[in-house]
Amino acid sequence: MSENVKKRKWTITRKKLKVHHDVLLPNPNTGELEKTAVFDIEERDANFHKLWLNNIIMSLDIIGNQKTRLAFWLVENTEFGNFIPMTYKQMATSSGVSLPTVKTTIPLLVESGFLIRINKGVVQINPDVIYKGDGSGRMNILLRYRDREAEAKKKAENKQKNPGEQLEILDET
Repeated sequence: MSENVKKRKWTITRKKLKVHHDVLLPNPNTGELEKTAVFDIEERDANFHKLWLNNIIMSLDIIGNQKTRLAFWLVENTEFGNFIPMTYKQMATSSGVSLPTVKTTIPLLVESGFLIRINKGVVQINPDVIYKGDGSGRMNILLRYRDREAEAKKKAENKQKNPGEQLEILDET
């Protein structure tokens, strides 16, 4: 990139004016109460892409490979809280993707931050990737997700640091 060409940072916003209600306020000259409209100016982002997920999924399903097909199937089949309560075998049967593909794809999606494994029968999609619902619900799910993610990272680090201790603990139970 030459020095003459500058990167553009798209931060286009538009202001939308909304009337919320009328209030009675005293006129500073006469002291009489006058009906006055109260306005609220709200800034909204105008520079974003709209996605119609169903259309994208259908298109990628036609041209994509089985791993992509599984990722989009997971997105389509999330339950409340971005959970998919299924074993690998159930995912393979329901999605039409082979069991070996599911077994290789899920760990790759975990590694990429797309999802985490809660236990053998449940995975959760990262709410930073996709979430169906309102903003406050997403924030609640996101906080819980990040706690689980941090816990999973600690477990993985402990396994790497002390593999012998982990085996002893597993043998005792």
